[in-house]
Amino acid sequence: MILGMDWLAKHKETIDCEQKLLTLVIPEGEGLLYRGTNPMQAILIITITRAFRMVKKGCLAYLCAVEVVET
Repeated sequence: MILGMDWLAKHKETIDCEQKLLTLVIPEGEGLLYRGTNPMQAILIITITRAFRMVKKGCLAYLCAVEVVET
């Protein structure tokens, strides 16, 4: 994720590189915390067919949708 310093300052966001934390302030004033992952953990990319078979066998699956809303 690449964010500009002007955008971060405007929205009062903070980045803690040592702890790998990004704190975002949502419009309601609440904080949203994003914690970075271990770079040693590889992301496994598989086909939809293989994913379907794995779920059918009982493996857990997670779906994430991200929407960017301009205000």
